[in-house]
Amino acid sequence: MIPLKSVLQSDVLFRGSFIDGRWRPSTGTSWKVVSPANFEWVLPDVFSSSADADEAVESARRAFKEWKDLGIPGRVAVLKKFADELMARKDRIARVMAVEVGKPFEECLAEAQVLKTKIDITIEHGLKLVETETLDLGPQGRGEVRYLPKGVLVVVGPFNFPTHLSNGHIVPALLMGNVCILKPSEKAPYSAQVYMEAAEAAGFPRGVLQLVQGQGDAAVRLIRNPNIDGVLATTSYEIGAKIQKELGEKTEKIVALEMGGKNAAIVWNGSDLDKVADDLIKSSYLTTGQRCTALSRVYVQEKLLPGLVERVHARAKDLVISHPFDEDPKPFMGPIVSAAAKEKFLRYSDIAESEGAEVVMRPKALQGIPRKNRKPLPEGYYVSPSLNVVPKWNAKSPYQTHEIFGPDLFLCPVTELDEAIEAVNASAYGLAFSFFGGDEALFSKVANDAQVGLAYWNRPTTGASSRLPFGGWKRSGNHWPAGLFAIYASTQVQARIL
Repeated sequence: MIPLKSVLQSDVLFRGSFIDGRWRPSTGTSWKVVSPANFEWVLPDVFSSSADADEAVESARRAFKEWKDLGIPGRVAVLKKFADELMARKDRIARVMAVEVGKPFEECLAEAQVLKTKIDITIEHGLKLVETETLDLGPQGRGEVRYLPKGVLVVVGPFNFPTHLSNGHIVPALLMGNVCILKPSEKAPYSAQVYMEAAEAAGFPRGVLQLVQGQGDAAVRLIRNPNIDGVLATTSYEIGAKIQKELGEKTEKIVALEMGGKNAAIVWNGSDLDKVADDLIKSSYLTTGQRCTALSRVYVQEKLLPGLVERVHARAKDLVISHPFDEDPKPFMGPIVSAAAKEKFLRYSDIAESEGAEVVMRPKALQGIPRKNRKPLPEGYYVSPSLNVVPKWNAKSPYQTHEIFGPDLFLCPVTELDEAIEAVNASAYGLAFSFFGGDEALFSKVANDAQVGLAYWNRPTTGASSRLPFGGWKRSGNHWPAGLFAIYASTQVQARIL
């Protein structure tokens, strides 16, 4: 098997947290980062200290005024340098990320490349959303609407897109004059480290952008610090609800949450079933189903169901599942991220069958199992996809309603379009939705009724644009969308009368 140094193309050393402009090696709590793609890929132990969080907040508070007073042109100049430094490290970021979380290298490289895109789009388009507005108030004089920074913001990052989603909060916050402390997922500390090395090289003033390594207790310590002004987090609903509760009585602090999904699609008259099947595969199984926008339930006009099941099944059986750096052929799916995630995914397959689902493709652990005409997989958390047909929508079904966060998909027959829309909206989540078929007028009607933040027509649910807001309704968010609109979560409005 390929040795770790070879796939990383160099050694990797743990540098600690990045606080007040320098790296702070810690000697406190430690944990191992073992790649889910190959248990022989073991990164150096990661350490965190309880003092890191408090020191980072103190440094951020000292840095805030200078960064705010630098003004937008000055901040833009530093962020453009940051973009260049990120691009200089994109291959390194992608390689480390692929080892940490097991995503195919090409997916990781695509994620690393959009870090600069986020900076460019925020400067070019995001700033337009917060331009000063001037109004003639008549006898009262002249009015202005100003958008000002909040202050010290904590960014809590996820494992599945460890740099892109954190960057999506950090860039608009910094551009507006806030200072940020990143607490990355404990599953992906090294890609965050390379990200912060780019920030160090870009020349941010001390304390403006910092990194605190740690597990859940580090995030709690940051969130509870009285000197922060808000939390921007991408996480599960359960963790998001805990953050909201923790800061519930502190109304002066902003809490912007991007959470999970139980995303749905409707397949109706006029659908090209071959294209639909391709799009369902991408929506459900890309990134091993570990996307908040991953599709897990499809309501299909009854007459279309047999043909669609056949097509999806044929494609799912042929998916290439392998380690991130495999070249022959390149993988579509890597492993699921952890033993707990694998156990949960496989358990829900049993639940689906116990609830009366027809098992079209039973998932299984692939660890150590040779594939046809292929070399065996390395030891890791590999699983095959799951595909089921449920007889009808059941709002009380754990399988049909719980977020699984793995490569699982069920199809359900419906006879009336209103029935399908009702099923879509019965979920406690409301992030992404696709409608296949019909014309644009019908899509518009369905989208108006769908309780979701992202609605697609004849497209996969996994293709969000950075030029649009990105956020979910209900348990998928708390009314602060990311994407282009992330800039609003890091500002406060001031009205002036002159």
